[in-house]
Amino acid sequence: MLKALLDLASMYGSYIGVFTVSLVSNSVPFVGVPYLLIIASYVAREAMRFGLSAELALIVTSAMGSTAGKLIVYFIAAGFRFKLSENTKNNLKYFASYSKRLALPLIILFAATPAPDDMLYVPLGVAGYPLAYYFLGIFIGKLIMVWLATTYFRVLFKYLGDEVVTNPVLGVCVAALTIYLTITIMRMDWRKIAETYYEKGVVRSAKMLVEEFLVASLGLFKNIPQLFSRK
Repeated sequence: MLKALLDLASMYGSYIGVFTVSLVSNSVPFVGVPYLLIIASYVAREAMRFGLSAELALIVTSAMGSTAGKLIVYFIAAGFRFKLSENTKNNLKYFASYSKRLALPLIILFAATPAPDDMLYVPLGVAGYPLAYYFLGIFIGKLIMVWLATTYFRVLFKYLGDEVVTNPVLGVCVAALTIYLTITIMRMDWRKIAETYYEKGVVRSAKMLVEEFLVASLGLFKNIPQLFSRK
């Protein structure tokens, strides 16, 4: 499907094609499409034909498209802020405050790896994390990711092949893991974590972070049987 989309968009120019595929693949929360190998292979082929300048331009184009897609995720998440309870809103405010110093490096890290990044971006959008830092972090991360994938594409293609792009099982697993982690993060008591950080330091707050994650996870799993037992 992505190949067909890229071929269709490429009819209007390779840059529009790369931008379109990158945007669409990153714009649906929790359902990340494994577009990277297709984009990387395409950029690698174009680089061989037209040189370094074309490669850099296409990498920037893909990063811009990916970032635009994650902006859509941000605004979708921000729209849910008005439907949350006051307790959840307060927890998310503390989440944004607690992660203010760490969020930008985390955004870059998640954007630069195949990690299920919406588990971080959705809570940040709901919490109202500054949009400028959000945009900057994702753009830098996507630049790194596409550049690395393009540079090492021949090795990746040799060992993984095209089936990675069209594997539906992988997509379902990633979506399920992302939803689980996002809900868990939103259930954590970030007020308690922030207060522990300010009163007792980094070590104690890190321990509290792990404890809250485990408590939220257990609470989530305990509620799953109730969903299936309802008539």
